[in-house]
Amino acid sequence: MRHSNLYKREYILKIMPKKSISSFELAALINELQFLVYGKLTNIYHPQEKELLFQIHVPNLGKQLLKIIPGKWLCLTQRKDIIVKPSSFCMQLRKYLDNAFIKSIRHQDSERIAIFELEKEESYFLIIEFFSKGNVVLTDKDYKIIGVLEQQHWKDRIVKPGEKYIFPPMLVNWETLSEKKLAEIVSQSNKRNLATSVATDIGLGGIYAEELCARAGISKDMLPADVNEKDCTKIIKALQEMLHLLEKPKGYIYAEQVTPFPLQGSAPLQVVDMYNEAIDALIPFVIVSPYEKKIKALEMTITEQEESLQEYKVNAQMQMKKGELIYEKYVPLQKLLDIVKELKQKKNWQEIAAELKKEKKIKEVNLKDKKVVIDL
Repeated sequence: MRHSNLYKREYILKIMPKKSISSFELAALINELQFLVYGKLTNIYHPQEKELLFQIHVPNLGKQLLKIIPGKWLCLTQRKDIIVKPSSFCMQLRKYLDNAFIKSIRHQDSERIAIFELEKEESYFLIIEFFSKGNVVLTDKDYKIIGVLEQQHWKDRIVKPGEKYIFPPMLVNWETLSEKKLAEIVSQSNKRNLATSVATDIGLGGIYAEELCARAGISKDMLPADVNEKDCTKIIKALQEMLHLLEKPKGYIYAEQVTPFPLQGSAPLQVVDMYNEAIDALIPFVIVSPYEKKIKALEMTITEQEESLQEYKVNAQMQMKKGELIYEKYVPLQKLLDIVKELKQKKNWQEIAAELKKEKKIKEVNLKDKKVVIDL
């Protein structure tokens, strides 16, 4: 099996700017984690404030380590950094879930939510949220919250012990998206182009929205309102192809991305056997020195000032050229001004405009702003 020989290679990339996974990528990770089903949860660690580590015994495969970072990602790992004193939330999870069997691991429709169904004397749900700041929620079989990593109060739901867990409202499920629904969404979209509409209105995220357009052979810059029936057919077909690739993903490592399948028109720097493996190569928490932050802020200020200075120089040169040209044409311009002053004493602006338009060098007379455009 593919997971039996993980991590036998060194990665060419250890730090990447990827901050979190999309729901599309979460689906790929969960598909790879299905071999953990029927495994026993033998220990739980809380090595960092926003990181949990599950030790799972899988029949015929032995010990597996699952790293969970709410708001970012989850993946198999071989690194086991633990602390001596477990947190109160870690102790609570151990109380309810030690030696529990994993009954199922599923993706909540197309949301960035993973659900672990666990069974001991009773059944429990461990719900991991990867949107916003993220969270880990333990509930009973009826979704009544037992414990949370972080209590949260949202506009439409409260996440704290004693409350019933309510899933965030979902507008579109890309897993079951039809041509009719797609046509309805893009026809009503006010986004600047098709890729942005697919990324936000459907929830694929920027990378996979552009990838979908590329695979469908449709310009990502097309206006959503211009998408026709044939385009919708192509888009849905391409989406089905991408969903099929999520069933057996690999890890495609690019300079700034880690994806579960290859991107059109881009050559990966490295390909590994599992998407979990590629995700584990990322470093989730990079501590930046306050001095380094200050240096970067000053560098940004200097860059902005240099750009402004350059703009001022260009503007000064332009104004100087204008001044030189006016000085060169001073006599005819002064004559024209004298004509306008004389006309103002006898006529209104409409009549002045009519008179001025007779002059060949005058290209435009703007009565509203009382401006005259002259060809010098």
